[in-house]
Amino acid sequence: MTVQQAIQATKLWRCAYWYPSNKRVGEDISEYRMKSYLDGDMLVLESLPTEDKSYMLVRLTIVDDVATGTWYETTSPTGDFKAAQYSGSGQLMIDPKSQYMEGKWAGAGYDHKLKRMRIYTGNWEIEPIHEA
Repeated sequence: MTVQQAIQATKLWRCAYWYPSNKRVGEDISEYRMKSYLDGDMLVLESLPTEDKSYMLVRLTIVDDVATGTWYETTSPTGDFKAAQYSGSGQLMIDPKSQYMEGKWAGAGYDHKLKRMRIYTGNWEIEPIHEA
């Protein structure tokens, strides 16, 4: 089974990314449980409904052990970012045995200290969820 076939067979994923915290020194993490489906040759990951009403969509093209694509997120209407919409791109390396993906994301956001938009980057991981 190729990496692409193994990934296509997986239907449930955990997606996590780290971003600079607005409240403290360091990073915060956002995590989603996501369902997957194919759209042509793209792997599409769409977040399952969350209590806080946030949403994320990821579209990845997989070539050998590299996943490249885009992401879109609407944050929680009750959270720190008040239903802000963000988008960006990313690239992840895929472990051929476990289908664990690890890489980086990039996206534009408002820098409150500089009072202007800038490009943020951070760590990103996507891993299969194997339910018993």
